[in-house]
Amino acid sequence: MILDSHKLPLPDDPTPLDAPPSYDTISSPRASYRSTATASAPTSGDVKPSLYSPTGSSSLSPRSAYGSSSRSAGSSSGGCAPPHGKPSWFNFTASRTEKDVKTTVLGLVRDLVREHHSDSSAPAGILQSCAAACEAHSLSLATILQEKSIEGHTPLYWAIVKRKPDEELLEDSTIPDMLIALLSHATPLNRSTIMDIRHACLVTSDQRLFQRLRMSPEFATVSGSDQMLLGVTLPHDEIEVEELPGEEGDFVVHFVIPHFQKRMMVTQEIVLEFIARCRMWKLTFAITTKNNYGVGPELGSWTITLALEGTSPPTWVDSRVVIPDPLSLVPHSPPPPPPLPPSSPPASPATSPPTTAQSMTTFFQNLGKPNQAPKAPVPKPPQVRPPLSIRIPCRQRLEAWSSSFTKGYQAVVSLEDSPSATTLQYAGNPYIAADEKLRGSLEAKLRMPEQDCVIC
Repeated sequence: MILDSHKLPLPDDPTPLDAPPSYDTISSPRASYRSTATASAPTSGDVKPSLYSPTGSSSLSPRSAYGSSSRSAGSSSGGCAPPHGKPSWFNFTASRTEKDVKTTVLGLVRDLVREHHSDSSAPAGILQSCAAACEAHSLSLATILQEKSIEGHTPLYWAIVKRKPDEELLEDSTIPDMLIALLSHATPLNRSTIMDIRHACLVTSDQRLFQRLRMSPEFATVSGSDQMLLGVTLPHDEIEVEELPGEEGDFVVHFVIPHFQKRMMVTQEIVLEFIARCRMWKLTFAITTKNNYGVGPELGSWTITLALEGTSPPTWVDSRVVIPDPLSLVPHSPPPPPPLPPSSPPASPATSPPTTAQSMTTFFQNLGKPNQAPKAPVPKPPQVRPPLSIRIPCRQRLEAWSSSFTKGYQAVVSLEDSPSATTLQYAGNPYIAADEKLRGSLEAKLRMPEQDCVIC
């Protein structure tokens, strides 16, 4: 039986006559938008719009992204046109507030970091569109990128945590790294952001990335006095970490410090930071500038300090600093071979052998002459001094200083405690090369120091 919907309801139908229409018959704005977009979209098979296109521009039109009725309507109501005719991710009307733009940018950045498009140039294009939209609405993209908006951390933190190791990255790739793309729009960085980035490097134990970041002006630990002293070129301290096999956490840190004497006399402190064995370390050469009232090195002493930083777990450490003689690092050429003795001319078959009288005369004439040509003097190799070995005593476990008033512990040694190491205080000492660089290494084992222990 066919029922006519225009006729009266059935007796058993509980629906009143003045009831509102059913939910299925209501066309919501989002549903009508979908139908409009579907009707206006070109039918190209099963091709779906992609949020991140390989070229960095969106395949979604501004209308489909934000629901504006038409391009002319958006432009007539104060929409933001992309600069220089470039495609933009944003086409906000005047009704869009700064809060709406910020929310949209945070959502896009979160998606970028979550997907981590390391093999696509899309992040650079999306961030450029975000920067244009923020500028049009008087917002700072750098400030937005430095907010801890993703699970208590900044987008830069997650870009480092999800980043591929250096050995997996293609050196000849023209696609910028996600971290580089974010940093290019996030500078200048505040202290909180720098600490968040350092923490990410520690979590991933990425020593190579940490050293490259330290070479940038944003992360440079060089003081203003060092910048004035070293000039615009600012030669960086070279640090290379080598983790050795073993069960005691052995590692060696090779370092090169430019202008060691000048920097110690002018700035009175040189800080070397590195990551080894899932910990962030700080090796400091300094001159004591405070009177500790009998505790620790005396005022004016040259010291070496080893400490932990950040959220590094406490540990025992048995360590020493080794400074070799620069002459031992220079390859010496071997001495030239001695000259060959002159060959005697062959006897002529036509001449007769000498008589006994002639042989005796020749013997007495050559009696005082050498049998061969004199040898050239062999240059002696330069005398190499033994390396300086400075033991860093550790009387308790090292513990990083905390901002929550928790006092940590660091190992300190004064150069006066090692008689041979006091030579580093004097200008022109033989352990600093002619290029004014101090070359040395830190040898460490994560174990409780033993008495009179020598680290091999």
